[in-house]
Amino acid sequence: MAENDKKPFYKKWWFWLIVIIILLFAIFGGGDEEEPQDNDTGTEDTQNKEGETTKDDADNDVAEEESAEKEPAEEPNTRDNSSAKETTLNAGTFTVGTDIPSGRYVITGDGMGNLFVYDEAGLPVVNEILDTSTDMGVSSVTTDLEDGQEIEISGMDAVTFKPAETKMSNKLSAGTWEVGLDIEPGRYDATTENGMGNFVIYNDMGLPNTNEILDASGDMGVKTITVTLKEGQRISISGLNEVNFEAK
Repeated sequence: MAENDKKPFYKKWWFWLIVIIILLFAIFGGGDEEEPQDNDTGTEDTQNKEGETTKDDADNDVAEEESAEKEPAEEPNTRDNSSAKETTLNAGTFTVGTDIPSGRYVITGDGMGNLFVYDEAGLPVVNEILDTSTDMGVSSVTTDLEDGQEIEISGMDAVTFKPAETKMSNKLSAGTWEVGLDIEPGRYDATTENGMGNFVIYNDMGLPNTNEILDASGDMGVKTITVTLKEGQRISISGLNEVNFEAK
C-alpha cells in the first residue's frame, strides 16, 4: 500500500473539499428563504406613514362630519319675556311682582298723565308724561319692569302694559333698549323729527358714554348725535316719540 493511503482521513484532500463545500452552502445557501408572512402589513404600515388614507382614518372623518352636522346651530340673540302678561292699571301706586308680573312692556295711557317707575332704592328709572295726542308727552314707553320696583300713575284712569316683542329696528321710541337685541351694533347718526328729549347711552359698567339733549329744532339741544353702538350697551330715550338711527 502506498504511503499516502496511510494518512488520516482529515489530512486527505477530498475531506477538505467536502468541508469547503459545506461552509459555502452554510454561508450562501440561506439567501433563498421566504420573506415573513406579514409583508403585506408592513407595506400597509409604510403607506400609512407616507400619508395614505386608511379605513380607520376614513371612519374617523365620517364620524367627525356626522358630529358636526348634529351640532345645533347658534341661536339668535334674544330675550325671554315669557313672564310678561298684559295688564291694565288705574291711577295709584303698584308693585312689580305683586300687581303686575315682571317683564318687558310697551306702556300706553288713556288720555294724558304721569308715569313713574322707581327702583328698590327709590330712584326713578322711568319719568314720562304719557299723552295720546303727543302734544305734551310721548305716546308710549317701552321698558323692563323688575320685581320690587314701584309704579306710580297719576292723571289717568287706565294705563295698559302689553308684553313687548323683541325685534331689530333703526327707529326707537321712548324707553330703554339694548344694542344687539333691539338695534344692530354699528356707527350711526341719531336724529329726531319732532320734539326734544334726553338721549343717553350706557356702557357695560352702567356709566353714560353719551348724554345729550336731542332737539329737532336745535334751539335747546343738538340736532344730530354721531354714536358707535357696541353689543350689550343700553340706550335710554326720554321725552321723544322716535329717534332715527342712520347707519354711517
